[in-house]
Amino acid sequence: MKRTRRVGSLTCGLAMIGFGVLFLLNTMFQLVSYTEIFRLWPLLLICLGGEMLFANMKYSDTEQFTLVYDKGAIVLVILVTIFAVGMGGVDYCMNLAQQYGNHVF
Repeated sequence: MKRTRRVGSLTCGLAMIGFGVLFLLNTMFQLVSYTEIFRLWPLLLICLGGEMLFANMKYSDTEQFTLVYDKGAIVLVILVTIFAVGMGGVDYCMNLAQQYGNHVF
């Protein structure tokens, strides 16, 4: 009997924990700005790609495992990425408005 190995779940879990901690640090202590969080979004793609490559290399030679891409987790990683990019843009606009007052344009 073949067992199923879901690829993407580990990256999704790590992304949710990592971004949750960063957003908490921003909200509670102002230690990390949204712009800095925005700069970290490529790490999600790197981790997801690394997990896919590792799973394919580890389980491709065995007949016991079937690799299944966890589409829900991958979509969630993409949504977290879009959220981080959006929050970085909002933070940039808010800093720009504070710097130049209400006369941004």
